[in-house]
Amino acid sequence: MNIEEINQRLAGNGISVTGSYVHAKASEAYVEVEVIDACGTPIWNGAIPYQYRRTGLRLGAEQEIADYLLSVRDCFLPANVQEWANRERQYWDENFQQLPVTAPIFRKLLSMEWVYGHEFPLNPDGTSNTNPQRRIQDIKDKGYTVASKREGKQWKRKLLPLPRQLAHSYEAIKPVHRKRILEVLNAENVYELSTANRVGLIPDHKFPEIRWDADTPQENPVDISDEGIRAKFQLLDNQRNQQKREVCRRCFQNGERGTLFGINFFYAGGNRWDNAIPQTGAAAEQGCVGCGWYDIRAWRQALNSRIGNAPE
Repeated sequence: MNIEEINQRLAGNGISVTGSYVHAKASEAYVEVEVIDACGTPIWNGAIPYQYRRTGLRLGAEQEIADYLLSVRDCFLPANVQEWANRERQYWDENFQQLPVTAPIFRKLLSMEWVYGHEFPLNPDGTSNTNPQRRIQDIKDKGYTVASKREGKQWKRKLLPLPRQLAHSYEAIKPVHRKRILEVLNAENVYELSTANRVGLIPDHKFPEIRWDADTPQENPVDISDEGIRAKFQLLDNQRNQQKREVCRRCFQNGERGTLFGINFFYAGGNRWDNAIPQTGAAAEQGCVGCGWYDIRAWRQALNSRIGNAPE
């Protein structure tokens, strides 16, 4: 990224970029920004994302980043920040009183300043909040933009007064539905080809959540067909489920499709994401087809066919 070029495009508009950084684990990238008034006095500084998975923001070129910063600059004017904070405080109080752990964290973030993990309030029962990251994810899923930055060994977060996006929700799998999925898929860990640990199996969405958009999650009716289950799910243990998440995250970030067992084989496509396919949304699933992690059973059958072995 050429920060000097971005600032040349921003010149005279009361906003400048002072740095940039990437939060790789969350698939987020930021420019550090200072907003100044007509007299040249700084009125806001912080980090604004130019890549932010939950809102579908994915900018790269200096012109794109400069144009985006100009489009949101007025959101950071003091009067607008205060108005936004008051409106969102009321919205939260009216809609999320049932979240006694997350609500105090959101209200703390409404200071609109950087907040370190140890500064978040205690839980309602007086215990320390040992997992603020989970609560931050809840807030992001409700459409808010929360900047994150590592400082030494600590993380700090800052709520940004940007327009709230459509809430993002993940598909919840109810116990009765999980039981049905296990039955249809014969309680078999598709990675290990084993049924030894039925209790530890997780119904894994073949299409990874990192590429979902707001329209992707769907209800999982108990009466979904057996074929629908086979098309949508595979069973993994927690270790492999987490491993797949990391592989899919790297693919989303750099376009390098994952390999299974270190074998450079894809039953469709190649080792790079097809740029003709959208990065997110339902249409993005086509870009996953052929990757071993997307459908381990189909990958194994195709590989066995390729080397002349009988399919499983």
